[in-house]
Amino acid sequence: MFVPRLFSFIILVTLFVLSIVLKDRIGLGIFGVLFTLGAFGLTYEILTMLERIGRKSYKLSTSMAAAFLMTGLICGLGYRFLLIIPAFLMVMMWLQMLNHRKFEESLDRLIHSAAALMMGALPLSFLVSIYMMGEGITYGGRWLLVAMVLTTKAGDTGAYCTGMLYHKISGGRNHKIVPNISPKKSWEGTIGGCLCSVVVSILLFENGAMNGIILGVLLFFGGFYGDLVESAFKRTCGVKDSGAIIPGMGGIYDVLDSLLLNAPIFYFYIVLKNLIY
Repeated sequence: MFVPRLFSFIILVTLFVLSIVLKDRIGLGIFGVLFTLGAFGLTYEILTMLERIGRKSYKLSTSMAAAFLMTGLICGLGYRFLLIIPAFLMVMMWLQMLNHRKFEESLDRLIHSAAALMMGALPLSFLVSIYMMGEGITYGGRWLLVAMVLTTKAGDTGAYCTGMLYHKISGGRNHKIVPNISPKKSWEGTIGGCLCSVVVSILLFENGAMNGIILGVLLFFGGFYGDLVESAFKRTCGVKDSGAIIPGMGGIYDVLDSLLLNAPIFYFYIVLKNLIY
């Protein structure tokens, strides 16, 4: 399991780094392919998990709509495109409902499809919007995205390491937070992870230490709750991993869970603080 996980990690990190450091259309193209496929796969995984508990949907068309949405944003069509694609999807689904013999079943499919777009494609679009800030001019959005990812993952890693260390020192007497959802999460790990996020945030973000502290806390707890949401969702659907498309790492949702809630949080923080300029 370790070798496939390491191999997948190296490939993903390499592609992400190339999408950041390669200027103009090359880096943007790599990023576009990653996130277009990612949006399709993420939406497909969510709807597949819902199917396990009897929630059917328009799985393929919804996943394609999510992919087209990412493509439109990456091509610079802006958030007007965010309205056009889901609206078109809804119209097509309503037409399918009218031609469906069981209207109630078709309505359920429509609701589940819309929910998947809200859970996956919408927050993912904010990651794309962060990347696109200053594209072709300062490229500042790319580095803001890197800083956000590193701060979030520092919190994840710090929480895991601190929790495991305290578990060994205390003889397994960790103070659990939500054992019914995520048995391994503890208060000790949460405190350690938050401190790690704050330290990394102060190092990476400008505009003073207070700005770094605020961002560190926000991004840690955004990632923390994003991970909890996925854990609760997977438990409800009775699955261990959201998918198996990434060898050793599970599904796309498993990789992006801590970033999905942080994406809109960080985007609006940037807009409010005007950090890009």
